[in-house]
Amino acid sequence: MGFEDVRSLLSVEFDSRKVGKSWKDSLKQAALPEAAPTFRHELPFIGASTIAQQLFCEAKVENEYTIGDIPTQVKDIGTYLHEEIFAMEPLDREQLIKHIEESPSLTASFHLYAEVGDLRVAGVPDAVIFEKSMPRWVVELKTTKGDPAKLWKNQEMQVRVYGLLLERMGFDCSNLTLALIRMKQRQIMTPLEKSALLLLIRLALLREETAFLEQKYEMNFFLMPHVGSEAENAITWAQDYWLNRREAIPTKIEGKCRSCEFNNVCAHSLFKPS
Repeated sequence: MGFEDVRSLLSVEFDSRKVGKSWKDSLKQAALPEAAPTFRHELPFIGASTIAQQLFCEAKVENEYTIGDIPTQVKDIGTYLHEEIFAMEPLDREQLIKHIEESPSLTASFHLYAEVGDLRVAGVPDAVIFEKSMPRWVVELKTTKGDPAKLWKNQEMQVRVYGLLLERMGFDCSNLTLALIRMKQRQIMTPLEKSALLLLIRLALLREETAFLEQKYEMNFFLMPHVGSEAENAITWAQDYWLNRREAIPTKIEGKCRSCEFNNVCAHSLFKPS
């Protein structure tokens, strides 16, 4: 859904001493009201989507905090589709635990958080689908004006970080599959289709039949096994920027600069609009 404002995660209660005992402890822990802002840009947490964005271009991440977010039509449409498709009834933590324990199958979206390396990492995936109290799929939807059949490393890494956070929170991720779904942005859906799409995605994953949705909605399903070490390696690389051990590393790919909303103000831009 574009750049994640990590400051909005301040409401997530976090106490590193109690994370990791069990998934129930991780969800219902009595914790500090907020974590200390110990990272670059006075951040208490680093978002999963922000770490993914670093793989795209760290200069863009730097600009998001020093210049501020620049709205674009692409972001607005993507945010709108996410809000429409993944709208869920809010649950408190005790309710969430009860539903995970008692429901044969459950789709939920909630804050994930854990300490990884020297960082506190947090994020909210579009959906986590549980079967028999175990996370079976993490679902992340990305809209694009380009080719939905292309898998970008930064988007893949975002969903991999979500998988790692679930694991660090104590969930059994031995049967977890990461589902990154890229959908053509120009697709026009009725309100009924939007509300039904998450259910259709869930059924397609359960039945392992995605071809119909891929054709109907111009989308591609990228299904990947959870491998925690891949996300750990990315976070180990990313943390040096947040710990002020190095400056932002800009991309060397002009095409990324061409599509970036900061290309006319970024000191590192390889593309300057005429």
